[in-house]
Amino acid sequence: MLFGGTNPLYGKTLSYLTEDPDEPMMSFHLWNGAAPGADAPWPPEQEQPLLLAVRVEGGVFGESFAFTPQGERQRRAIAASCA
Repeated sequence: MLFGGTNPLYGKTLSYLTEDPDEPMMSFHLWNGAAPGADAPWPPEQEQPLLLAVRVEGGVFGESFAFTPQGERQRRAIAASCA
């Protein structure tokens, strides 16, 4: 399933299911935008969205959600720009 638009310049979430209903859904969170503090918000720096985080359905959110290294960099940059 695709959550969000089809334009590759906008963030979205791709979720995958198997034919086995007992298997959890996996969601891949993608983002493409300007870096925090960039002079111009458009166009984005990347041609294609970057994978920021992955979540496996079920369980406690904090245990089923993980940032990628790129996601951690973005998270730190946003936190620093808000401080």
